[in-house]
Amino acid sequence: MPGDLIDVLVPIPSVERFTYKLPEKYKKKRLERGIRISVPLRNRTVIGVFWDYSDSSKTKRTKHKLIKGILDEHPLLDNNLLELADWASRYYHHPLGEVITYFFPPSLRKGQEAKFKESIFWKITNKGDFFDLSKLNRAYKQREGLELLREKGDISQKSLKAYGVSSTTLDNLYDKKLAQKRLVEQLPLNSYNDEEIKEKKITSEQKKSVTAISEALGKNKTFLLNGVTGSGKTEVYLRCIKQLVNKGKQALVLIPEIGLAPQAERRFKEIFGDRVSSFHSAKNERERLDVWLGAQRGLYDVVIGTRSSVFIPMKNLGMIVVDEEHDTSFKQAERFKYSARDIALYRAKLSNIPCLLASATPSAESMLNALNNKYQLLSLKHRATGADLPTYVPIDLRGKDLIEGFSEVLLNEIKIELNKNNQVLIFLNRRGYAYSLICKSCGWISTCSRCDAHMTVHSNPPQLRCHHCENKKPLNKVCPSCSYNEFESYGIGTERVEKYLIKKFKNYPVFRIDSDSTRQKDSFKSYLKKIEKGDPLILVGTQMLAKGHHFPDVTLVGILDADSGLFSADFRGSERVAQLITQVSGRAGREKKPGKVILQTYCHEHPQMEELLKGDYESFIKNIIKERASTKSPPFSFQIKLHAESFNGLQSRDFLIACLDYLRNAQLLPEETKTIGPLPSLMEKKSGVFRWEVSFFSSSRKSLHNLADHLQSFLYLPKQNRKVRWSIDVDPISTF
Repeated sequence: MPGDLIDVLVPIPSVERFTYKLPEKYKKKRLERGIRISVPLRNRTVIGVFWDYSDSSKTKRTKHKLIKGILDEHPLLDNNLLELADWASRYYHHPLGEVITYFFPPSLRKGQEAKFKESIFWKITNKGDFFDLSKLNRAYKQREGLELLREKGDISQKSLKAYGVSSTTLDNLYDKKLAQKRLVEQLPLNSYNDEEIKEKKITSEQKKSVTAISEALGKNKTFLLNGVTGSGKTEVYLRCIKQLVNKGKQALVLIPEIGLAPQAERRFKEIFGDRVSSFHSAKNERERLDVWLGAQRGLYDVVIGTRSSVFIPMKNLGMIVVDEEHDTSFKQAERFKYSARDIALYRAKLSNIPCLLASATPSAESMLNALNNKYQLLSLKHRATGADLPTYVPIDLRGKDLIEGFSEVLLNEIKIELNKNNQVLIFLNRRGYAYSLICKSCGWISTCSRCDAHMTVHSNPPQLRCHHCENKKPLNKVCPSCSYNEFESYGIGTERVEKYLIKKFKNYPVFRIDSDSTRQKDSFKSYLKKIEKGDPLILVGTQMLAKGHHFPDVTLVGILDADSGLFSADFRGSERVAQLITQVSGRAGREKKPGKVILQTYCHEHPQMEELLKGDYESFIKNIIKERASTKSPPFSFQIKLHAESFNGLQSRDFLIACLDYLRNAQLLPEETKTIGPLPSLMEKKSGVFRWEVSFFSSSRKSLHNLADHLQSFLYLPKQNRKVRWSIDVDPISTF
């Protein structure tokens, strides 16, 4: 028999597993790994996860706290997911107690029951069946309720309310033992559209890809589906998923942003009906729990979700799709810094199923794996509709005057396309009204007191806002430096562009789509409906509009600042700007109408800009890979970054120096490991704290992870400076 001491994973930043004692009533019960347990921790109760029975001979403490309760009869996560959590904890060097919480929706983390929303159903008791109704003559509402229950049998409280029977009346009948109630879970609708999608014609390239993926169903194989924008990548994996579903399997489709969910969900529901659902943070806790349970019990065939969906349990998972696999949104920036794409690859390996990475602009890492035959490369070089790729027209801005960020050429092209009843998309990856506020007298600039950044001017509502820490304050009426009362709004943001276009093109609607204008639930859906009508209009947006959307009536894309990112301090900067420009350009001319892309640039002769203007991203990324090989940058080496932040920049720096001294003194820093830092982050001060970092590069992934293991052990020692907050970032993708 197992002992009465157990190891519990507790959701706090600690690598140790906490040992608790089982009360007498649980000692004979064989606990299964993964069940949720409520336990005392200091002066509060938390929800932990049972991991194993403890070896009492190795336990240092003589007294242990009793657990408070067991919440699950059986684990809510299968063995593959428990193994995935353990691997993710080790790979990303993050405490397992925190990692495993990501596998549960918020309500289950709080200890709620793993049940769908419940409805109350009522039916008559034996006593109520033979009860003399005349005894209720004075309580005529109870009499009516009892008569209705006799007539209808088992009926929901919601239906009884529609008949005019109140909950008070029902409670009175219950107290008299004339009626009984029960709780019934509301399971999701189970309809299924058996639409035959084979009738829709597909190109020979698509057919070849479908065949290759179909042959791998039931095996672990990774595909990179590299298709130009509009080439029908969704159609390819939709057909493969259809085959899976026909075999009783499920599919998980990961998308980078919530904005893509409505369009994707609608497309899948055309084929699979109500057995499709989405999982993301825009849903409330109840909705997320219901989707989670539906996937776990096999009630959904397809789940579409953002980054955190990679952890959702699925009863018969048969395939994972990572759409827009290059997107940085798949990397978690805070706390547990995981990559949903890489977690998906390992989950597919554990489940022995295929994983499909799809993108028009694949990352250098994925393309290299395809070139090295680790992934099978599937190419779609032509648009599915037969439409040509858009024409690129660079506008050299040198020596030209701009009107609110627009050249005369771009304004004329917008007018021409609107007069043809077409739609226009203006892209600027900077929200707000203006980059900053400047005093006309002394040159004072609106900077954030908590970050090394300017505060952006917003017009609706009028305020200054920091986009890094969300610090807000009213627009200045007088200069805090010289008391002058006139300011200049410097730079262009989407709000300013929107305001100008509304004034310039009065007869056409202008819609601004960015994270500010789509904060309300379903607001993005309403914009999509207006766009889909096909009426002439102008869209102004950030990268939210660059990813995966199908706008058949957009014929012109104007990129106001094509140079942004070309000269980034981040070695991935040029790759990012190429992906963004290629993606947003792909919104133009996707069907019968030809498309044109106008890029406003001050450096169209830049070698990388010239390559982009050819519209050949594959050639571009292959050249990037060659550059990385020559400098031995990732993916030709592996990187782990140690961050430190505190309210004092010197403390952050000294903390990292102490970490490096420990590694060197203990001879834990291999010779082949290249160390860069400690250095201040590109934005040293953010949200009131000073951030420093040190990066480790090595050609050996194993060597680097061994180093991180030693580093993690040192960092969790009690003597470490608690005034510094630190984190380990494995395979970092951002310098901010």
